[in-house]
Amino acid sequence: MSEVIVLILFLPVAVYLIWVGSINRQSKPLIVEGTWDFAAMLFAGSGLIFFGIPSIISSLNETWRRYWLTGEGPMPFASLEGSRSFWIFLWLFYLVMVVVLAAVLLKRRRHMYVIYNVDPGLVEHSLTKALDIPGMQINRVGNFFTLKDSQSQIEETLEVEVFRPMFNASLHFSNPTGILCRRVMVSVKENLAEALTPEHRGGLILIFCGCFILFLTVISQFMVAFFNR
Repeated sequence: MSEVIVLILFLPVAVYLIWVGSINRQSKPLIVEGTWDFAAMLFAGSGLIFFGIPSIISSLNETWRRYWLTGEGPMPFASLEGSRSFWIFLWLFYLVMVVVLAAVLLKRRRHMYVIYNVDPGLVEHSLTKALDIPGMQINRVGNFFTLKDSQSQIEETLEVEVFRPMFNASLHFSNPTGILCRRVMVSVKENLAEALTPEHRGGLILIFCGCFILFLTVISQFMVAFFNR
């Protein structure tokens, strides 16, 4: 049972790190919508969300705790007969909470675009060109922009976050379906289309971490299989 737990918990994390690392090894930036970026992170944490935490909750029951520690015999569903309603309610409550929280976060990430493997200086330059649109009034405080279309009087906000060590950036719009958001993103994509990202170690670090976790996961499977022969 322990080898299955390790596989379920750590394999998605390894795959996610290798995937993100491979993106950061490319020569050009990649723009990903916030919902897809968060979906990838959900995949990385799927083992913990759908197996790790439920296992911890079920270990409150002494029989189940013994089962998770030893992995011997079939799953002890019979031990829940005296309090089956309580455990069913607990599982359903946890499942509903996970679904609701994931839905809320996915909705919030609709306001966001993530730019992988981009030179931080290029982000500033691209935004400067993207925001140079006739009829748009811009008020900037640090990395926070207030954008207002003088014709339609539509006002939106934009917050820019740059993570320099990994050459990543994120753009947070107040209205992801607004006219200004679409105009800015079209311009940013055009400015980054021919851009080249300088060589950096961020992708190598992520790939190394992913391969290391994958290596430990595979080795653990072989070791458990060897000692259980």
